[in-house]
Amino acid sequence: MKKITLLSVLLLILSCSAPATKNTLKFTKQEYIGEWPFSVNEIEVYCSGYKEIYGRTNDGKIYALNGSAKGASHNDPSISKVGEIWLDDPKWAGLKISYGDFITQGLTICENK
Repeated sequence: MKKITLLSVLLLILSCSAPATKNTLKFTKQEYIGEWPFSVNEIEVYCSGYKEIYGRTNDGKIYALNGSAKGASHNDPSISKVGEIWLDDPKWAGLKISYGDFITQGLTICENK
């Protein structure tokens, strides 16, 4: 009986400590339909916490994309400012190209967690 209880406890611990699969969406400049908003050619979007949308680039940098992510990471030096890679809109002086599609798609990951 002790072996069964010990085995059950061990299985419970292992199942709770197994890393969760992180769902991501990968976008590339070549495949993206519309105006590409970033100075990098590829970005991987994922959801963390409560609807926090982040983007990870090939060089390993992570960028907070939406307000929830920016608020949650404002004191985290490992999270870079999206302005570093966010392109100006060539049609409108002083404006940036929207990356709202990336946030919208990232939110679908949050809903499916």
